[in-house]
Amino acid sequence: MQKIILTFFIILSLFYIETDSVFAQESNTSLFIQAKQLSLNGNYKDAADLLKEILKNEKSMYIYDFLIENQLNAGLIDEALETAKKAGSDFPKEAKYLHLTATIYKTYKNNTKAAYEYMENCLKLFANVTDNPDYALYAALLAAELKDYKRALNIVNALIKRDEENSQYYIVRADIYSAQNKNKQAVKDLEKAVKLDNNNTAKLMLAEIYLMQGNEDKAIVLLEEVSQENENLSAVIEQNIGKIYTDSGNFDKAIEVYRRLADKLYGKSKAIILMQLGDVLNKAGKYEEAGQVFEELTTLAPNDTVNYYIAGKFYEYTKNYDKAEKMYLGALNINPTYAQTLKRLAVVYLLQDRTKDALKYINMIDEVEQDVDYYLLKAECYSIDKDKKSAINILEEALKLNPTNTQVLAFLASLYEEEGNKEKTMELIEKALEIEPNNHLFQNFLGYMYAETGTNLDEALNLIEKALKQEPENGAYLDSLGWVYYKKKDYKKAYKYINEALKYMPDEKELLDHLNAVKKAMGK
Repeated sequence: MQKIILTFFIILSLFYIETDSVFAQESNTSLFIQAKQLSLNGNYKDAADLLKEILKNEKSMYIYDFLIENQLNAGLIDEALETAKKAGSDFPKEAKYLHLTATIYKTYKNNTKAAYEYMENCLKLFANVTDNPDYALYAALLAAELKDYKRALNIVNALIKRDEENSQYYIVRADIYSAQNKNKQAVKDLEKAVKLDNNNTAKLMLAEIYLMQGNEDKAIVLLEEVSQENENLSAVIEQNIGKIYTDSGNFDKAIEVYRRLADKLYGKSKAIILMQLGDVLNKAGKYEEAGQVFEELTTLAPNDTVNYYIAGKFYEYTKNYDKAEKMYLGALNINPTYAQTLKRLAVVYLLQDRTKDALKYINMIDEVEQDVDYYLLKAECYSIDKDKKSAINILEEALKLNPTNTQVLAFLASLYEEEGNKEKTMELIEKALEIEPNNHLFQNFLGYMYAETGTNLDEALNLIEKALKQEPENGAYLDSLGWVYYKKKDYKKAYKYINEALKYMPDEKELLDHLNAVKKAMGK
């Protein structure tokens, strides 16, 4: 009877154990279904919480994998890292968890050293380092990043020995060589990769090395090949080819590339290329064409003030004032208070002696934007209109605000000279020369004023000779030197220098007057 009772209790206990297991299994299944649905709906954190509950009852690699995935999607990086480590502890022979831990360290924590340590432990699980090529390659890349080039090369060499037809291994080894400035070995590996399967990555890396070596022609051949073979990369590569031509000074080729590329593109992409094309045209001295390119940009970006402004500057430089005016007015339509545009438009009008138009736009410049250029332009308007008094008043005001500005000093000095106030002229130009003692314009100006007034003639000679050292073929400076000698009554030298000056300025009336004065003094 006791045996029967004992047997009954054993059967009963087995029944309860089996029932508990079934209940747990059903509970885990239910939780997993809920977690799956939450994950699909983007509720990664809630899904992760349910998956952690399942792991309390069931150690499953699948659950671990799904949990780590949801933790990473939820941005729970530290939790994902700890889960990966726990999975590695529960399944110590599973290399994938060591690899996953390394990946999280590298990708999310930017900890290359920790990642490399886990990958080295990962490789130890295999009989040979190359048994899992993907893991081995990742370990090599990490080692190279840590500058352990010897270990990195050992791994990659083993991979190449295992599979000599895999171009990726040669590319990685070339990258390691390149990091050590062993470009000869790098080139050899990259050429091998290209030969194996026409690898575009290898071509791009090879082109980069050729550029470093100054071999632009070889680089361009490779880049053009990749461009033809890969439509998605085509525009980017052609853009780089254009830059290579530009940097090497081959502007015509660069222009050809950018024009071809601009014809293929549209919208913002085209605008970027047109900006580069305009820049190259400017460097090539093709200012009219550069202006046309930037004018075209105004149609792609009609609300961009800069494109109108730059187009205006190029047209201004080529003296195409009508188009320059049109572009500057276009810029002002977008931003009516932009001081730089107002000033450039005033310059265009001044170059055409349209002083009233120039003054109109100068006076539109806001008070806080009224810099030295504002005063100089305004004074120029009155100077052209022969209103010297107003021009002088404006520049005197500018000088109070900018007492060391040599442009203001020189302009004001020239106006006082025209008014016949030689003393004030010399005072201003002496001050300018103190600020810029090597300025040949000021040296000549002051030297000539000394000659005109018959004072400091030795200093005048010294100043003008300094100016001529900088510009020995300047007719105005040669005339000034001759005029000093005239004042010193050395008429022979005076005649020599003024006569030489006329070779450069044959129609200048003042020089002819000076020569006649010298001739008269010589009795000719």
